[in-house]
Amino acid sequence: MRAHVLQVALLAAPLAASAHEGQAQAPAAKKAPGAKTAAPAKNAAPAKNAAQPLAVKKAGEDPEAAARQYFTDTELVDQFGKPHRFYSDLLKGRKVLINFAFASCTTACSPITANMARVQRMLAEKGAKDFLMLTVSVDPVNDTPEALRKFSEKFKAQPDWLFLTGAQDGVTTLLRKLGAWTEKKEEHSTMLLIGDTRSGNWLKTVAMDRPEHIVDAVLRLNDE
Repeated sequence: MRAHVLQVALLAAPLAASAHEGQAQAPAAKKAPGAKTAAPAKNAAPAKNAAQPLAVKKAGEDPEAAARQYFTDTELVDQFGKPHRFYSDLLKGRKVLINFAFASCTTACSPITANMARVQRMLAEKGAKDFLMLTVSVDPVNDTPEALRKFSEKFKAQPDWLFLTGAQDGVTTLLRKLGAWTEKKEEHSTMLLIGDTRSGNWLKTVAMDRPEHIVDAVLRLNDE
C-alpha cells in the first residue's frame, strides 16, 4: 500500500483505528487547501474512537512555526529515562517516523515493531541522516522507561529510535493531536506517521507496510 503525501504542515484524520482488527484500511483524509492526496481506498472502514483532525498551517505560514504551535513541548521520557520536549527536542529540524505501541501487548505490537526495526536497518544501509524514529506508548501508566527499554531491546533498536512514555494526561493530549488516541489501549492505531517540520510535508501509512515502501517514503518525503 502506497502512502499518500499531504503537502501541509500537519496531518488530517487518522489512518487506522485498531491494532486488533486485522490489516488497517484507510478512510479518506480531510483535505487541506492545496493538499495532494491519493484516492481513498475502496470499502475503507471508518476509524473507531478517531481523534479530532489535526490542524493544518495557514497559507504562507512557516512550517516550523505551525508545528511548534500545534505540537507544543509536552514532556516525555525515553526508554533510558531521559526527558525530552516533544517539538523542540524530537521533531524540530529532522524527519521523524512516529508509531504507537505498548510493552505488554501480545498481538500487533511485536510484528509492527519488528517491521520498524527492519526499516531502521534499511535506512542505515542507505545512509539516511537527520531522522528519528519515535514509538509513543499508548499505556503510559504501565510503560515505565525500564519496561520500554526491555521491549526495545527485543528488537535491537538503535540509538536513533526512542520509545516514549510520560504523564498520562500529557500522553493522552499528544495522542489526540497525532490522531492516535483510543479509549482502549488494545485498539490503538496501527498507523505510521512520517513528517518533516522543516518542509511541512507529512504522510501516513500503516506501520506494517513493506519496509522498502516505508524507506522510499522517508527518502522521497520532500521531493517535488
